[in-house]
Amino acid sequence: MIFKNYKNKKKLIIYHAAPYFNTWPRKWKLHELENYGFDVELWSTEEIFWKIENIKAASSGSSSYLYKELKIFKIKDLISLEKKVSELDNKAILCIMSLGTLDNNHYNNPELDIFNKHKIKYVIHHTSPYQAVLSAWFKLKFNIKLLEKRIRNKKKKPSLIIGSGSEGRKQVFKIYSNSFKYQSMPSPNVSWFKEKPIIKDKIIVYIEEALNLSPDATLFGQNRPVNDLESFYNRLNDVFEKIENWTNLKVVVAASGKYHYNLNPFKNRTIIYEKTLNLIQHAEFVIGHRSLALEQAIVNYKPLLFLKDKTFSKTSIKSVDIYSKVYGRKPIWTNQLTKKIFLKNAYVNKKFYNEIINKYLKEVNTEGAFVDNFVSALQKL
Repeated sequence: MIFKNYKNKKKLIIYHAAPYFNTWPRKWKLHELENYGFDVELWSTEEIFWKIENIKAASSGSSSYLYKELKIFKIKDLISLEKKVSELDNKAILCIMSLGTLDNNHYNNPELDIFNKHKIKYVIHHTSPYQAVLSAWFKLKFNIKLLEKRIRNKKKKPSLIIGSGSEGRKQVFKIYSNSFKYQSMPSPNVSWFKEKPIIKDKIIVYIEEALNLSPDATLFGQNRPVNDLESFYNRLNDVFEKIENWTNLKVVVAASGKYHYNLNPFKNRTIIYEKTLNLIQHAEFVIGHRSLALEQAIVNYKPLLFLKDKTFSKTSIKSVDIYSKVYGRKPIWTNQLTKKIFLKNAYVNKKFYNEIINKYLKEVNTEGAFVDNFVSALQKL
């Protein structure tokens, strides 16, 4: 559905209160949006809400991690932001990718005051639903968390909210109280159509998570999620060697591009950058920790092995525990993997995977790619 009539283009602002790193803009295919009848501008207020040294450090692991495919307008202060907003006409649409804060409780979001004051039509996304493990205590805490979000979201007055999965739909109506249109989308984290394999051999894929330098942690000024990289890589490579011996297949490292390795820490195993979803689509088995890319393994019915390590931070371990349980797996410590455990994880319950897809990634009867659904919803505003 590409619009050929460009005479009445709508202005579409993609607003981000953080640096434009490569991962999500490519998933959202921002560079293609002009083909659908939009005059696209990318706005960033990163320098209002983040320390310059943290921004630089977060992208220091890779020279190609900052997004460069489209021009980004960097706005230095809220006065300049309001001036730009005041110049928009009433047909303009603003898609909020993230909001900033100027107070200690992280709920101020002063941009919303500007957007609401000038009655700008804005879109909010909920395409990565919060995941809940089905235990009574966790569900209670989870619902309290959703209630807190509803209270904090009173300032938000979106014209449209987009979400993914049946759980995403439920959450949106729980955490937003103002009136809005809602449109269900296929998750942008997934490639929904089969691509040609870039490796023809049968392989096992490990989803690398830039543990040497986590951009998100660095941006927040936090420590990296692993406190002893050398011992972690030693145990991880032992895991790979075991699996390669059991399966007679090679492990290939799928790297996001957040960090480029000068020295290969995976004992010279092949590292392929920025082709993760393709590698997962054609893999025989997928190994990871908590990356969103693991959603591709669910969509393509791949066996999954979740790993955690004693050098991980408590937050990282908890994240792996929650993420793996949602997908019906038990996370394994890197020093405790046995052939019996591995073979148990080689089983795929397609019915359960389909439930996960419907719940978190794409509702039944939702068709097509993310970008087609996204622009269709925007055209109706």
